[in-house]
Amino acid sequence: MGKIISIKNNKGGVGKTFFTAQLASGLAYLEKKVLILTSDSQNNLFNFLYDGPKQFKNGLKEEVKNGTGEYFRLRDNLFFLPLEDNKFSNQFLKDLPKFLEKCKKEYDYILIDSTPVLKLDKVFLNESNDIVIIGFADEVTIEGMVNLLNEIDIKKVLSIVINKFKPTLVQTKYYQILKNDLKDLNINFPEPIQNLSFIEQILDKKKTIWEYNNKEAQAVQNVLLEIIKILEKR
Repeated sequence: MGKIISIKNNKGGVGKTFFTAQLASGLAYLEKKVLILTSDSQNNLFNFLYDGPKQFKNGLKEEVKNGTGEYFRLRDNLFFLPLEDNKFSNQFLKDLPKFLEKCKKEYDYILIDSTPVLKLDKVFLNESNDIVIIGFADEVTIEGMVNLLNEIDIKKVLSIVINKFKPTLVQTKYYQILKNDLKDLNINFPEPIQNLSFIEQILDKKKTIWEYNNKEAQAVQNVLLEIIKILEKR
């Protein structure tokens, strides 16, 4: 059976989609069959990994209802099922867990680019095997991540990753605060992903971090590989 992993933060703009794209691509390069889902009908995943036409009529909702959703192949072994809109019927929410169970029989990993769309996000989190929380090293975001840990099943939290980190006095302070808060918990806390202009360049080219071999790319790869190794053991 495959595993469902939610990439989560209740705050927008912290890099959930970037991280989802890179983690999914890494798993796919390891010859795992991967599906990406999203709870955001903007479907920003297209902008990270897909260079073709983004138009579609039927997505996740239609796939759950009739099995006629349009899947997009992003890379070898990597697929994306976009979301039509953020209007969800009770029947859709009821049928979604059955669909996810079906996906677990077909895919090794189902990654969810999770946004706080309340009813849908609740289903995704309930069905997830693991949760990865992404955030910044600032006071507001750190408080939000700590609050999130109190709202969800903490046993599912595999890792907390700091993104776009700058080693300033302020960011270093909040990074250490979070590190101290996590020291007695069984949650992976890797080295932060640095704020690199290089990452902007690869995203603009719709490449992945795995398609480069410079020091900056390798540093991000190491963070992702640390998480992948834990995933494979769980």
